[in-house]
Amino acid sequence: MFRSITDYGPTPFRFYNSWIEIDGFKELVEDSWRDAPVDNCNGMRTFMFKLKFLKNKIKEWNSRFLKNSKADLTHLQEELKQIDAEIDCGKGNDSIVAQRLDVMNSINNIVKIYDSQALQKAKIKWAIEGDENSRFFHGIINKRRKQRSIRGVMKDGVWLDKPEDVKYEFLSYFRDRFTHSDGIRVPIDMEFPNSISSSQQVELESDVTTAEIKRAVWDCGVDKSPGPDDFTFCFYRRFWDMLEKDVVLAVKQFFTDGVFPSGCNSSFIALIPKISNANMVKDFRPISLIGSLYKIITKILANRLVPVLGDLVIPPSMFWDTIHPLD
Repeated sequence: MFRSITDYGPTPFRFYNSWIEIDGFKELVEDSWRDAPVDNCNGMRTFMFKLKFLKNKIKEWNSRFLKNSKADLTHLQEELKQIDAEIDCGKGNDSIVAQRLDVMNSINNIVKIYDSQALQKAKIKWAIEGDENSRFFHGIINKRRKQRSIRGVMKDGVWLDKPEDVKYEFLSYFRDRFTHSDGIRVPIDMEFPNSISSSQQVELESDVTTAEIKRAVWDCGVDKSPGPDDFTFCFYRRFWDMLEKDVVLAVKQFFTDGVFPSGCNSSFIALIPKISNANMVKDFRPISLIGSLYKIITKILANRLVPVLGDLVIPPSMFWDTIHPLD
């Protein structure tokens, strides 16, 4: 099979929020979660096992759904043509009009799912409903897709466009960039005048609660770029009653052990162009797309730090006086 020069491997799985509203999807998720394998010794590994098992089940379901929905859409469009032809011939009546309305609703429901997925892919927020069907909307999607795609890189005046060559250049550049020190860093030896109280320290180190975990889930954006687990927080909120027990066990396990088990803290590295028309490796900035469990834990830590930051931060004037005391 022909492979394009921009084909850098399989497309990662992505959870689409539109699936939640499709008949039968809720039952699929609940049955898969119940039948997923578990690790009785580690709550975090159990949670990751279940997500992986559910991902595979959704992939199988989505493959069937796409095939059936495309066939249904083609059939409905043909039926609409026949109905319109009868109406154009003067054979229209209340029954034909009602039938046409049902067909149009069915077509719109399928198209709405496709548009919703395109909107989530584009990561664009629209204020006016219906913009997703406009030429401008699809133009924005194509523009963003073209900006994100890496067709090749320039090295020593030579254009490289083979995927294996491009991947090696990025790997080599960033491996050297992040393994070598920039030099000796100047140590800062100073005393900080502000510190937290003993009660604040106890509160920071107290056991994490279920309410804190739920708040962290609801504080995370529903359409943020997913990491290796590929599930959005819209999924977490919609199926929270089913997920709550496993999420709580996984998060509490981290705060008890202080570590992520092997394979539970993977992340994706995404390359973001620093400038338009980026064509050299140095023109890209790597960012890490972390998993949802990692985001929940960091959000909990951030929520705990917010109340005490005001007691720790030194005003700029006081900091400057500490570095350069007045004579």
